[in-house]
Amino acid sequence: MSFSAAEREEIAKKYDFYHLLGLEDTADESEVRRAYRKSALKYHPDKNKSANAVEVFHALSIANEVLLSSTLRQEYDNKRNAKKRDQERQAAFDSRRRKGKEDLERREAEASSARSGARGGRPATSDWTSAPSSSASSSQQQQQQRPRSKRPAGWTGQKEAELQAKIARLQEQSRMLREQRDAKLRMRV
Repeated sequence: MSFSAAEREEIAKKYDFYHLLGLEDTADESEVRRAYRKSALKYHPDKNKSANAVEVFHALSIANEVLLSSTLRQEYDNKRNAKKRDQERQAAFDSRRRKGKEDLERREAEASSARSGARGGRPATSDWTSAPSSSASSSQQQQQQRPRSKRPAGWTGQKEAELQAKIARLQEQSRMLREQRDAKLRMRV
C-alpha cells in the first residue's frame, strides 16, 4: 500500500516513526519489519477497540513504508535531524534569554537597592529643592538623604517651579484624554 506524500508529511508531524515502532534510528530492515508486525498486532483495529487505534495503526503503516524505503527513510531522517537541531538551537536560545533576563533583573535589583540606600530608605521625591530646615543637624541629614546628582549650571528654583507646572499641565491633559477615550468606548458599547 502506497501513501501520498501529504499523508506521510501529516503523520510525520504527529509521530516520530522510530519512537512509534520502538526502534533506534540505526535499525535495519529486519528490525523495522519485526517491530512493525509486533506493533500492528497490538494496534490493529480488530484487536484493539481504543479510540485512537485506527489512527495509530494508520501511522504504523506509514512508518513501515517510510522506514523500509531507502529514499523515503533518508528524506525522513534529514527532516527529523533538522527538527532536532532546531529544537536544540531553540533550547540554547531560551537558556541564553533566561540567563539575560535573570542578569537584567539582578542588575535592576542592585540598582534599586543602591538608590534606596542613597536616599536613606526613603522613596524618590522631587522636593530636593525645598527650603532647608532651621536646625543645622537636620539640614545635614537632608543633604545625606538627597540624591547625589548635581544641579546643572544656571539651575534655579524658578526653573524647577516651571517644570513642576509643566508636568502638572501634562498630567491634566493626559487625564482628560483618558476620560475622553473612556467616554467614546462607553458610547460604542
